[in-house]
Amino acid sequence: MNDIVLKYNQLNKSARREVNDFMDFLLNRQKTNNHNFLSTYKEKIRTVSVWTEDDCKIFETNQKTFNQWKVQEW
Repeated sequence: MNDIVLKYNQLNKSARREVNDFMDFLLNRQKTNNHNFLSTYKEKIRTVSVWTEDDCKIFETNQKTFNQWKVQEW
């Protein structure tokens, strides 16, 4: 166990956050049973945003104007 702590302490802040997130993922997967998993998944999927065609048109317009953009020369 000490070697894990030593290795963890050598990581930078970003890497520590990634390790913590991965451990949380493993713990959540371990706690979740199949019956509860489906209801949890349904709740998570409901929070996903839905974009209409009008919402996507903004990106298409921006893409067209971006491709016409002239870069300044130095």
